Amino acid sequence: MMRRMLLVATMAGVLAAQTPAPLPVDALKNYLGLQDSQIQSLRQFQQQHFQAVRPLIAELAAKHEALREQLDRGSADAAALGKALLEIESLRKRLADAHTAARNQALGVLTGDQRAKLEALEQARKLAPAIRQAEALGLLAPAGPQGWPRPGLGWLGPEWRPAAARLQARPLAGTGPMRGLRRVPSLPQ
Repeated sequence: MMRRMLLVATMAGVLAAQTPAPLPVDALKNYLGLQDSQIQSLRQFQQQHFQAVRPLIAELAAKHEALREQLDRGSADAAALGKALLEIESLRKRLADAHTAARNQALGVLTGDQRAKLEALEQARKLAPAIRQAEALGLLAPAGPQGWPRPGLGWLGPEWRPAAARLQARPLAGTGPMRGLRRVPSLPQ
C-alpha cells in the first residue's frame, strides 16, 4: 500500500516537473534537411502536447491506483470495477487521440521530401529487432556510439557480456511520443 502511494506521489512529482530539456536532433536535422524554424515549431508542438496530456496522464494514474485498491480489497462489485475499467479505457482513448493529433500537427511542418525520408526511418525502425538478433548470433558486430564494435567479449553473444553491457545494447522500448530511445541503422543521404 505504501509502495503504491509512493509510486503515485513520484508520478505526480514527475508530472509536475517542467518539460525536460530537448534532446539533440542534429542527426535528424541533417537526414531530413530540417530548417531551424521547423525544429523550433516541432519542439513547440511537442511542449504544447505535453502540457495538454499531463492532466490526462495524472488522471489515468489515479484511476489505475483506485482500481488496484478496489481489487486489493477484494471488491466483488462488478459494476464498480466495470465502471472503473471503462473510465480507464476512455482516458486511454483520449490520450491516443491526442497523440495522433499531435503527430499529424508535427507532420504538417514537413515537406513532401522530408515525409518520404521519414517513412524510410519508420521502415528502418522495423529492422531493429532483426539487427539485435543478428548481433546476438554474431552475424553483425554490435555497434558502439561511433559505429565501432564494443570492446570486450561482445562477439561471443549477449550471454557473455556483463549485465551493464547487455542493458546498454538493448534499446528502450515503448509506444507513443514517450517511447524510449531506439538504436536504428544510419541511412544513406
